[in-house]
Amino acid sequence: MIRIAIVEDDRHDREALKKCLNRYEKENQMKFSVTEFQDGEDIVTDYTASYDLIILDIEMAFLNGMKAAEKIRELDTNVIIIFITNMPQYAIQGYKVNVLDYILKPISYFSFSESMVRALAKVKTPEKEYITIVLKGGKKKLDVARICYVEVQDHVLIYTLWMGILRQRAL
Repeated sequence: MIRIAIVEDDRHDREALKKCLNRYEKENQMKFSVTEFQDGEDIVTDYTASYDLIILDIEMAFLNGMKAAEKIRELDTNVIIIFITNMPQYAIQGYKVNVLDYILKPISYFSFSESMVRALAKVKTPEKEYITIVLKGGKKKLDVARICYVEVQDHVLIYTLWMGILRQRAL
């Protein structure tokens, strides 16, 4: 599931974005989890790096999109940001905060879908890392994220996992 934040102060533009997301989701057999914010201040307050994509309006009342993007980048360098604006002169400033794209208002589905294709191509699904350990009777591929800690007792490695324990004789 792709986690998306919409940060838009205008209700009509927010609704247009949600319609575009719903259409894109259906046409491409994808699943989105969408969270809405009405101002840049709302998203940066207690920001957690939990979004894959942020669609961010530039002109907002309290904290504009450019300042919000700067604060987000301090905490999250991986999130994809797309600006939506009716002011194309902000395009150059977007390079400072590593914005992927701009969508001009009024929002058209065609430009929206082109931006989504580029954005979703960059969304990375976390890759699992594995190690292979030798056990009696063969080898076991072990997800590194499951390892809580490893200890040695009498030349035996003991892997304590989040869901169980494995023992391996040290070579």
